[in-house]
Amino acid sequence: MQMMVRFFLSMVIVLLINGCSEPMQVKPASEAPPLLSQEEHASLLVFEPAVVDLGTLKEGDDVVAYLRVRNSGNSMQQIADLQASCGCTEVKPEESLLMPGGFTRISVKVDTFAKQDAIKKWVMLTDGDGKTSKAWINFTIRPNPHMAGTTRSIFDGKCATCHFEPAKGKMAGRDIYGAVCAMCHGEGGKGGVAPALAHIGDVNAFSALIANGTGSHHMPGFAKNVGGPLTDEQISALSRWLSTLDE
Repeated sequence: MQMMVRFFLSMVIVLLINGCSEPMQVKPASEAPPLLSQEEHASLLVFEPAVVDLGTLKEGDDVVAYLRVRNSGNSMQQIADLQASCGCTEVKPEESLLMPGGFTRISVKVDTFAKQDAIKKWVMLTDGDGKTSKAWINFTIRPNPHMAGTTRSIFDGKCATCHFEPAKGKMAGRDIYGAVCAMCHGEGGKGGVAPALAHIGDVNAFSALIANGTGSHHMPGFAKNVGGPLTDEQISALSRWLSTLDE
């Protein structure tokens, strides 16, 4: 009997040693992490409401709106970062730390200079866990006759973050268009708040228009020698690309 017990114990010990000596199953480094669902990316800090309509505004006015943010979770949450859709929109929270069920307001100041027609702006917050929440501000701009003689330019101040800076270093016509033209003239030159450019096809006409503008503060000259962001080479590349949009 004692011999059988010793044999049984020795077998158990051998199995344990073999089991401990097996290599660990390590997840390959090249394997991508699992994708998170939209709900897993969504912050517990939520905008209420998520869409705000400011109605009709006059061009040139500074508009201030307030967005309410609620902590919908059961623990304290932090607003770690705030971003707006463009440089003409300033955002600032009244508080950054929210207790469960607590509220705060985010002030949103929008510069309406050179804006036209229906406008949509977004504000996005990021919490301490890197999760996000977004709100939209919609409004319509009516013309202001007093803006006709303004000396202000879309290439100045905070407007430059959208209309001037993005053109730097871009030499392909498509890239230049996407950087500083598409926001007004629409994707592929199909039109937006500014007229459509597709199907014109005249390189020289495009070059003159881009370089010198229309005389309006909505479409100033984009050439460097008149204060714009584009070199002669960039204007040439952009004009050639625009002329192909009717093909």
